[in-house]
Amino acid sequence: MAAASSASYAGSLERLNLRGVARTWELLLLLTARDVKLRYEGTVLGLLWTLAKPLLQALVFSFALSTVLRIRVGSDAPYVLFLLAALFPWTWFQASIQSSAASFSNNAALLKKVYFPRFVLPLSAVTSQLLHFALSIPILVVLLVIAGYYPRPTWLLGLPLLTAIQLLMLAGAVLLVASFNVFLRDLEHLVEVLMTLWFYLTPILYPLSLVEERLGAVIYLNPMAPLIQAWRNLFLYDQLPGVEIWPALVFTALALLAGSITFKTLEGQFEVAL
Repeated sequence: MAAASSASYAGSLERLNLRGVARTWELLLLLTARDVKLRYEGTVLGLLWTLAKPLLQALVFSFALSTVLRIRVGSDAPYVLFLLAALFPWTWFQASIQSSAASFSNNAALLKKVYFPRFVLPLSAVTSQLLHFALSIPILVVLLVIAGYYPRPTWLLGLPLLTAIQLLMLAGAVLLVASFNVFLRDLEHLVEVLMTLWFYLTPILYPLSLVEERLGAVIYLNPMAPLIQAWRNLFLYDQLPGVEIWPALVFTALALLAGSITFKTLEGQFEVAL
């Protein structure tokens, strides 16, 4: 009798957990859709504006660095494709962190009125930017095909693998930044400055091999360096990441741990601080 009761109780808990996960996932999708709708409401081009920024950046950098300064990156691919293969994933990374920084403080009224899994607020910024990144891939594919580069079966494994790594990395990072920003409002402005510096310290405009020659293993203190290089190797050379991606994996684990602990520790004080 007791065994049957325990089994029934366990089954009820399992159903409740599954229901809670489903509701959290549904809320995440709703917030993602809300973010996208509010961002582009009333515009003519809509989501295309998200693609315009990295495309224009690539054209400007390509003209300045490749045409005017005649910098060579040691790649057979046109410099504009060399840039876009790194700019698209970087834009997802940078935009996610910057847009999520104030996700708790901007929703103060909602946090005080209704209880819901609050971690979905910064995560929705990541998933909305993931949607933008997904829309950029067909554009990149068209440009690659025009230049004579064709997607291969390697992409079927490489795309979900690298997406999962960057998604988990961002999940930890945005929880950390958004939680601290509730108490330190200057942080969101500091993040913008730091992301600009991080952009130039990451091999986006230049190849990783160039800084490896001068800095050696020091460059791997930047976890985005091997991850951006992995994206570029996949898009341009159909190569899957190897052991050299380990700094990104370590940083992902540390970001998830730090972000989760920080959020759990500070969550109870959000309402007072806001």
